[in-house]
Amino acid sequence: MKFFRNMSKIEQINWRKGAILGFYTYMFLLFINYTYSLIAGTEPITSIVIFWTGLLVAFGYEFILNFKSKIKAKKLN
Repeated sequence: MKFFRNMSKIEQINWRKGAILGFYTYMFLLFINYTYSLIAGTEPITSIVIFWTGLLVAFGYEFILNFKSKIKAKKLN
């Protein structure tokens, strides 16, 4: 039994791009948080905000890229 369909090559590429952007978002937010923590002694961004922001960026960017790909495919047909 299969719960999910296989991803197309374009969807795999879009997911990789989204995951990379999400990872860089994590790194940027952690850098900001750590630097501010060293300077001021408090953390301006909570860990839950960092976590959800990285996930939302990764999935959101993938969704946008997949949406653009589908629109482009419809124009060609």
